[in-house]
Amino acid sequence: MLPKDRRKSRVLAVQLAYGCELSDNSPENLLKNCFSDNNLHIENIQKYSLNLVKIAQKNIKKIDRIIDDNSKNWELKRIALTDKIVLRLAITEMLHFEDIPYKVSISEAVEISKVFGTKDSGPFVNGILDAVFKKMNKGEYILN
Repeated sequence: MLPKDRRKSRVLAVQLAYGCELSDNSPENLLKNCFSDNNLHIENIQKYSLNLVKIAQKNIKKIDRIIDDNSKNWELKRIALTDKIVLRLAITEMLHFEDIPYKVSISEAVEISKVFGTKDSGPFVNGILDAVFKKMNKGEYILN
């Protein structure tokens, strides 16, 4: 998959995960009903997005614990939903997609958080993911 397609996949994953948080829809239903007219018909983009969201949803308790452990002075419930979703998806990539370098997942998450979040989202997301990265290098979080 080309890097620009991977970026589109990540952006779509954020949108799907956000839609799932606000409704009882599955990511598949949202993709079918909300993004059908979008130019995201490339199968690889949709497949990667759905896979990323589904793995994040399946492991949400573990991922939220990781976010909570690494967000100094911030309770999980106080983190903006868009930032939380970007963090969840980036940590999912870091834990479950061995072919993607951690630094790429972090960089992409920071850039995407700037689009969907506030002016403070980029540094906030970067700080948490950097802390997660350091702990992963020490073996505190294990790839699945």
